[in-house]
Amino acid sequence: MITTIQFKTLDDLYRFYNQAIFGGELSDCIVNMSRHGGAYGFFAANRWRGENETKKIIHEISINPDFMNRDDIEWHSTLVHEMCHLWQEDFGKPSRGGYHNRQWADKMIQVGLMPTDTGEPGGQLTGQRVTHYIIPDGKFEQVFKTLSSEDLQNLRLRYKPTLAAMSGKPFTVGTSGNDDTDNTETEGGEESRSGKRKKYTCGCGCNVWGKSGLVLKCGICGTDFIEQ
Repeated sequence: MITTIQFKTLDDLYRFYNQAIFGGELSDCIVNMSRHGGAYGFFAANRWRGENETKKIIHEISINPDFMNRDDIEWHSTLVHEMCHLWQEDFGKPSRGGYHNRQWADKMIQVGLMPTDTGEPGGQLTGQRVTHYIIPDGKFEQVFKTLSSEDLQNLRLRYKPTLAAMSGKPFTVGTSGNDDTDNTETEGGEESRSGKRKKYTCGCGCNVWGKSGLVLKCGICGTDFIEQ
């Protein structure tokens, strides 16, 4: 029963924002929760296949429950951020390798989320790692405020995580298999800084370390690992 309530709320939130912000044009999507490498969440295109006669292909959005301890408006904005990636997958032209391009950035601004690679005003709108902040009185904020009405209380998540999220400020990355965050704090200490080991990051935020010049592909999101 608890599982049903929790996941139904996520599905209902997706449907709510799809209708209120995207005019109901987004395709069906499986909204999941995943503790994924310090990420707020990620979008993965064409991740599920139906078993009926149509064999319908369905996208996935996953939200990291460890970061649901933020204010509701913050983690809801993560969901809408990933919905912008889904919009681009279905109606636009996403860049390869999880790059956040200008088309995606324009859509984010339209829905009331300002892209920025720093998390602060004045950051780059596009790039491999781009997060966002909420535009004051923008479309998203206006729609979120309607959730305070009594008839929409069922869209409040009933259960929140008991453990604090990992340290470090996450960043948004990726589109196809993309991720709303990556903890960019360097790991590996002096060995990494000396050049003996390099950090590689894929489109969904997974990190690996190895010698410089490796050619690696992520088995989760299918994008190449990029040497940092």
